[in-house]
Amino acid sequence: MQNYFENTKLNFLVPHPVVDDPKFRDLPSSAKWLYTCLCKVANRNVDEEGWFYHSLRQLCELSGMKRRTVINAKKALKKEEFIEVRRGYLKHSGKRKYDYFKLNGFTFKSIK
Repeated sequence: MQNYFENTKLNFLVPHPVVDDPKFRDLPSSAKWLYTCLCKVANRNVDEEGWFYHSLRQLCELSGMKRRTVINAKKALKKEEFIEVRRGYLKHSGKRKYDYFKLNGFTFKSIK
């Protein structure tokens, strides 16, 4: 059984159930690209429960998209429930610094 939490180093997974979902196919290209970028980040930074964090600035740099495009893509993915998002704040100042993400759509089975 493939383990989502296993760091695959040079490769990362984008789940078939998500890519094959008609709702995903109808999303703007920016949302599809952001989901792919989030899969890349999750491959290296996910915790045991499937959560990882990234700032808006980091997502813009990683995806090559502008701030507003990333925000709209994130909203589209969240609306269709391909991702879950929690806000992250700095403990000492209470300022919002990053978001926590969880990717939906990962299911694994043994391949023989």
